[in-house]
Amino acid sequence: MYYYRPMGILRSVQRTLGCALVVLLFGGCLSTETMISLRDDGSGTVDLVYRIDREAWETGVFDDSDAARPVPVSRRDFDRAVLQIEGLRLRSHRIVRDGDPVTVTARVDFDDVDALRLLLGAELLEVRLSDGGGHWRQVIAPGRGSPQAQELARSLEGYEMSFRLTPPGPLVSGSEGAVPGADAASLTVSLSDIVTAVEPIVWEVRW
Repeated sequence: MYYYRPMGILRSVQRTLGCALVVLLFGGCLSTETMISLRDDGSGTVDLVYRIDREAWETGVFDDSDAARPVPVSRRDFDRAVLQIEGLRLRSHRIVRDGDPVTVTARVDFDDVDALRLLLGAELLEVRLSDGGGHWRQVIAPGRGSPQAQELARSLEGYEMSFRLTPPGPLVSGSEGAVPGADAASLTVSLSDIVTAVEPIVWEVRW
């Protein structure tokens, strides 16, 4: 039996995008939204939203069967992932199947930034906290795109990864989506841009 192994949710999506066969099979069927609320002691909450094309859902890849899934989707997947990372708690999980796309939502509490990094992908995320401030650096795309990825990118048009970070203090500076003085920073990147990026796409936020 195969099930999602918690290598980091963002890393799992990137690995899926890196496999041309999987992307072509799914037809670019998944958009994700990740909303992080971070407290000054390093604890907080992550809200995850997946929007999955109904046609792809009905293939059985994303349901709660024993078929392989590229990202955690079912309650069982999330329970297993949370149990294997110390400092995480699954607060809620819901799947709405009566529309198109099918929507999966999950809320996970984390006790510290180490647990958060393992949840999202430890090699992709750096979080530094200091008295009265902090720094968030997240690798959205590794930047290994190639001319061959252009054809693949066409199957991903209309799908995206969105992020929203609410830090414990007002924003000071950052890259795209980080406005000084604001309470939160947001970033949306299309999946086609992720697979074709030659240089890494890095999101930085300071508060």
